[in-house]
Amino acid sequence: MNDLSKSSRLAASDLRRAEHSIQKATRDAAQFLVTTLELNETHGLSPTFAQATVKATIGALSALAESQHQLGFRAHVAIEKAGRALGLTVTDWGVGDPKPAVVIERERSAA
Repeated sequence: MNDLSKSSRLAASDLRRAEHSIQKATRDAAQFLVTTLELNETHGLSPTFAQATVKATIGALSALAESQHQLGFRAHVAIEKAGRALGLTVTDWGVGDPKPAVVIERERSAA
């Protein structure tokens, strides 16, 4: 990892992988919530029976959404900013296309 360009590609790749993992976990947790509610309905159980599970799953979804925000909107932007300050180019990052949400955030702050 002595080459700054190789190091930046590794960091960008790991960041994208982490963001993707959070997205998959969010999808899986949401599916678990739907399944829990459907099973509760199918078996005619009282809503209070599943309340603890539903609350915990919603809490997990909230935490996942917050972690996605931290990585996707804070860490991603910060690492790009640091890379530009170090003189790295789009090529150094491997994939130069910014996320649409990042572009929108930048346009809002410029206005």
